[in-house]
Amino acid sequence: MAALLPSFPFPHASLPSPKPHAHLAAPAAAATRPEAPSASPATARLRRLIAREDLAGAARLVERSAARGGGEAPDVYLCTKLIRNLCRRGRTSDAARVLRAAEASGAPVDVFAYNTLVAGYCRHGHLDAARRLIASMPVPPDAYTYTPLIRRLCDRGRVGDALGLLDDMLRRGCQPSVVTYTVLLEAVCKNSGFDQAMAVLDEMRAKGCAPNIVTYNVIINGMCREGRVDDAREFLNRLSSYGFEPDIVSYTTVLKGLCAAKRWEDVEELFAEMMERKCMPNEVTFDMLVRFFCRGGMAERAIQVLEQMSEHGCTANTTLCNIVINSICKQGRVDDAFKFLNGMASYGCHPDTISYTTVLKGLCRAERWDDAKELLNEMIRKNCPPNEVTFNTFICILCQKGLIEQAIMLIEQMSDHGCTVGVVTYNALVNGFCVQGDIDSALELFNSMPCKPNTITYTTLLTGLCNAERLDDAAGLIAEMLRKDCSPNVVTFNVLVSFFCQKGFIEEAIELVEQMMEHGCTPNLITYNTLLDGITKDCSSEDAVELLHGLVSKGVSPDIITCSSVIGALSREDRVEEALQMFHVAQDIGMRPKAVVYNKILLGLCKRRETDNAIDFFAYMVSNDCMPNESTYIILIEGLAHEGLLKEAQDILSELCSRGVVSKSLMEEWHSLHML
Repeated sequence: MAALLPSFPFPHASLPSPKPHAHLAAPAAAATRPEAPSASPATARLRRLIAREDLAGAARLVERSAARGGGEAPDVYLCTKLIRNLCRRGRTSDAARVLRAAEASGAPVDVFAYNTLVAGYCRHGHLDAARRLIASMPVPPDAYTYTPLIRRLCDRGRVGDALGLLDDMLRRGCQPSVVTYTVLLEAVCKNSGFDQAMAVLDEMRAKGCAPNIVTYNVIINGMCREGRVDDAREFLNRLSSYGFEPDIVSYTTVLKGLCAAKRWEDVEELFAEMMERKCMPNEVTFDMLVRFFCRGGMAERAIQVLEQMSEHGCTANTTLCNIVINSICKQGRVDDAFKFLNGMASYGCHPDTISYTTVLKGLCRAERWDDAKELLNEMIRKNCPPNEVTFNTFICILCQKGLIEQAIMLIEQMSDHGCTVGVVTYNALVNGFCVQGDIDSALELFNSMPCKPNTITYTTLLTGLCNAERLDDAAGLIAEMLRKDCSPNVVTFNVLVSFFCQKGFIEEAIELVEQMMEHGCTPNLITYNTLLDGITKDCSSEDAVELLHGLVSKGVSPDIITCSSVIGALSREDRVEEALQMFHVAQDIGMRPKAVVYNKILLGLCKRRETDNAIDFFAYMVSNDCMPNESTYIILIEGLAHEGLLKEAQDILSELCSRGVVSKSLMEEWHSLHML
């Protein structure tokens, strides 16, 4: 197999953020001071320069005023306004010069001017400059001075620095505002968890700063983020005892938590309670509900929510309707999706290219090619022309089904609608030829592509070559891929790992995985599961367990497929106790084994003539709501026969056959083997 490898050292979906409450909006500290009346020519000129946005001229005027000395100091209000305008344009260095010039002129520069520059520094990411300015302020800072910097530190995940800044505020005798604490609470909830946030809330109260509804909503959101939805709902009900009524954000946050937990009855109950309390849902609430209902496969309930929107003065949008269309199509109800598409006007919106493309995809999945072509024509008639995504969706599915000629006819239409035939289209065609087994045509198309092939192109062709067992061509393709600086990705390597394992070349597959890591391509769970499947078929269970420990040590979380492979290997080598131990570990971490996993342990028990234990494990399987399949019953019947209980096995098999659990042909086959 070394000949296959070239010289390459080788072988490797939210709640839209509601508009911020006024309490949390970034404080505009600069312009809250009234302008002092002044009629001096210099002040009038400065005002005119700022009004016509000649900020450079205004800055020079302030600097000249400072340089002259002894004259009239520039107006502090106008200087602050100039600093703010410069900061808005990202000219923080010029703003800092204006502030220094105002100080040098003897103008009574106050906290508003400093706050304006601090806010400007923070807005543009100059956090160290903001911190230095705060430390050097000759006037006492206030909460508006610190809050923008605390907010930006929190945004960058530097919560420890933000808490340190809070301590600095308190040392300087500056009382944090409710906004300051709320910003910190939100960051602590995200980074350290709800319990740590409660400690900040306790400190806030101890310092005499009363929380507001925004603060409490942050706490509710922190609870929901950690899955503590019942605590969040209880807290929601307690808000009135703190002097507040839940608002739309409070309810929407808890509703989102309940939706994420798929507690649909509780969602309906809280939604009804919300309206009973005259807290009417808004677009954000409706948007969130529609998305979650669709995600949960409840398209009809999502449509009902859309219909409720207009009753509450809210308007659906095309994006939301497209989500519903996609959900209906996923259920295979393409006709209903088409009906919904034609009725979108009743929701106050109209179909766009995405709407039509989604229905088109559903028609293609159902192999309703004539209907798909008619929908394409309808798009053109209704002045909603198809784009590259529309055509490529149609072409890709045609190619997946091996309908190359129809795909080519569609490609020929693309230029008529201003669409470019690009690498995505060619990749689909390459895949289509590979699906048909026509590797020569795939190679011919690949070599004549007018656009540069990408990793997907190479990987698709490599898959076809491996399936056709054309190893020399596969090796040449890999060499060309590297020569043309098109790096293989994990999917490319997985194709090769799968091929090696299927052919029993386990050592080469393991070497490939090791080398892919050496060259910066990290194996994923599919890589390890493929390798495990190969190892458990051709190697010892010890090798499988060793690989399992290796992937866990690399931070890869195994899934039920991983565990199933190892359980099968252990059971096959009469290590049933260890297989059972792994089975229960898988259950403990939230996995729900399917019948195929239970069957592997049942087979191991029956081979050891422990039919009684197998029957107990079968009962455990049923008690865990895992339905037995035909193989389950055959394993148990074979186990009884293996212990010499042929009559009992025959009776059970006959009973199962009469109930339609196993086929008559299987019973006849079993009878011919065991009862002659």
